[in-house]
Amino acid sequence: MRKYLPILTSFLSILVVCLLWDIIKLPYNENNLIIGEYYYKKLNPQNDLLRFLFFILIPCFVYLISYLKINKFSYKISLNHKDHFLSNSKDKIKENSLNYYFFFFITLVLIEFFSIDFQHLYIDTFHDTVFLTPPTNYLNNKNFFQSTLYDHGFTGNNLGLIFNYLFGFYTIGAINFIKLILIFTIKIFLILISKQITEYLNYEIFLKKIFFIIFTFALISLPTYYDLSSYFSARSALYLFFILLLGSALCENKYKEFKYFIIGSLSLASLLWWFDIGFYINFLLFLLSIYLVLYSEKKNLFFLLLGIFFSWIIFLFVSPPDEISAFIYNLKFILLTSDYLIGVEYLKPFSSNSGRWTKALFIIYISTIVLINLNFSKKINLNKNLKIFLNLIFISGIVIFKSALTRSDSYHIRYTAGLYTLVFIFIILYFIFFYVKKNKIFLKFLNKLKITYKKKFTLIFLITISLLFFSGIFNKKDKVSFMEKIINLSNSKTNIKRFIETGDNHYLKKEDLLVYEKYKKLSKNDACVQFFSDNNSFPYFLKKPTCTKFYLSNQIIRGVSEKEFISELKQSLPNIILMKAPYKILLNYDNFPNAIKYVKNKYEFYENYKGYVFYIRKNIN
Repeated sequence: MRKYLPILTSFLSILVVCLLWDIIKLPYNENNLIIGEYYYKKLNPQNDLLRFLFFILIPCFVYLISYLKINKFSYKISLNHKDHFLSNSKDKIKENSLNYYFFFFITLVLIEFFSIDFQHLYIDTFHDTVFLTPPTNYLNNKNFFQSTLYDHGFTGNNLGLIFNYLFGFYTIGAINFIKLILIFTIKIFLILISKQITEYLNYEIFLKKIFFIIFTFALISLPTYYDLSSYFSARSALYLFFILLLGSALCENKYKEFKYFIIGSLSLASLLWWFDIGFYINFLLFLLSIYLVLYSEKKNLFFLLLGIFFSWIIFLFVSPPDEISAFIYNLKFILLTSDYLIGVEYLKPFSSNSGRWTKALFIIYISTIVLINLNFSKKINLNKNLKIFLNLIFISGIVIFKSALTRSDSYHIRYTAGLYTLVFIFIILYFIFFYVKKNKIFLKFLNKLKITYKKKFTLIFLITISLLFFSGIFNKKDKVSFMEKIINLSNSKTNIKRFIETGDNHYLKKEDLLVYEKYKKLSKNDACVQFFSDNNSFPYFLKKPTCTKFYLSNQIIRGVSEKEFISELKQSLPNIILMKAPYKILLNYDNFPNAIKYVKNKYEFYENYKGYVFYIRKNIN
C-alpha cells in the first residue's frame, strides 16, 4: 500500500483542483475595452493558465515529494548531491547505427509527399487569406511592418513572398504548397528526434531497430497533409528545429559553442517567423539561461547571449528606423490584445462536451508523472542524455500549449498536442519494451535467434508497416486510396504544377465571384480597398493593397489602434468602403466605435448587394 501512496495523494490533489476549478481565478481588469468572450464573461484571460498550472504542478509536485520520500532507491533532486538525477547513468549506451533506417524513412516521407492528392481547391476566407493580403500590401507599398499589422508574423503572413521571390508570382496554390513543404519538413525533424531518442536507449541492436521503426512510424503519422492543424501546424517547423538543436547542444560536446550561438540567434529569427513561436522560444531561452547559470556553464551562456545580442544588433543596424518602430509596435499590439481579442475559455474537466479538453490535461498529467519516474528511478536507470532530451521536448510541449489555453477551441488544442503526444507515445513504447526485455522466455528465444533471421524479420516488419502507412490506416483524414497514391506519384510533377498554377476563380463559388466583380467595378478608381469584414480576401482578389495597415478589421481596437487607423484612413480616403458583409467571426463593431463614426461622417450608404453593404464617399466631384 505504501508504494501506491504517491499516486493516490497526487490523484486526490487533482480531484481537489477540479472541485476548486471555478474558484481559481484572478480579478478581471475593469479597464479592459477589448470586446470578446472574456469581456462579456468578465474573466481574466490568465485564469486558464493559472488553472492549468494548478492542475499539473500541484498534483505532480505532491507526487514527486512523496515519491522521493518513500522510494529510497531513487536519484536525488539536489544539484550538489552525487546521486543527482542528471548525473551520468551507470549503463553505457551501445553504439548501434540506425543510419540505414534513417535514410529509409527520409525516402519514405519524400515518396509520401509526392503521392499527395494535390487537388485542394477550397479557401477559408478567414484563416487562409491571412497569407494572401500581406504579400499584396508589400508588393504595392514596398514596406513590411509599415504596410501590414501582422497577426501571424513576418514570415507566417508572407509565405507568398517566398514563392514570389523565387518564381515571380504567388497564388493560393503556391502558398498551400509552401505549407505542405513545411509539414514535410516537420516529418523530417520528427524522424531526427526519433533517431536521437532511440540512440540513447540501452537496447541490443535488434530491439533498438524495432523500437525505432515503430516509434518513427507513430511520429510521422501525427502531422498530416490532409489536416494542417493535426498535432503540428506549419509554424511548428522552426520550433522543432530549435528543440533538435538545443537537445544536441545539451547532450553532445561537438561544436557546443557554435550551437549555443545559433540557438541564441533564434531569439530574433523566431519572432520574425510566427509571433507565438517567437514568444515561446524566447521564454525557453530564458529558462535555458537559468539552467546554464545553475550548472555553472558560463562559456555556453556567453555564446548563447552573444548569439542573441549579435542577431538583434544586425537587425537594428540593417533595418530602416521606421520599419523597426513598426515592428516593435506590432509586437506590443500582439502582446497587449491577443488574449482579450481572440480568447476562448478552457472547458472545465469533466464538464459537458469537455472530452477533448479533459483528455489533453490528463495526457499531460500522466506524462509528467511517468517522467518523474524515468528521471528519478534507479531501477529504470535511464541514460542522462535521454532524460535531458525527453524533458526538453516535454517542457517545450507544455510551453506551446499556452496557445490552447489562450484560444481553447478544438483547432488550437489539436495543433499544440504534438510534443506532449510524442512523449506519451514514447512512454507507452518504452514500457512495452521494458517488460518485454524482462521476460526470460523472450530473451532466451532472442539470444538463440540467428542474426540472419533477425535481419529478415526486421525487413519484413519494416515493409509491412510501410504498406500500412501508405494505405492511410494510420490517419483517418487520409482518404486517398493506395492505388490513387501510386498514380499521384507517377503524375506528381504535373499535379504540383497544376496545383500551384490553378487560377483564383477556381477557389470561388459563383455568388462569391459576383461579389468580387461588383466590388471591383465600384472601386475601379480607388488605389486601395477598405472593408469591415472577416472575409480578408478582397485585397488579393481585387489586386489592390489595403488602405491602412490594419488589414484585419478586428485589429481596430478602441484605446489601442483606433486612432492610428483613422489617421491612416484620412490619408487614403477611398471612394468606396465595404461597410458590412455576411461573414463574421471575430469582427465586433463595438471595438471601434470612433472609427465607425468617422466613416459615417465621411461616407453614406450606396448599395446593398447580396448582403454586402457598400458606402460611398460624400461630395465626390
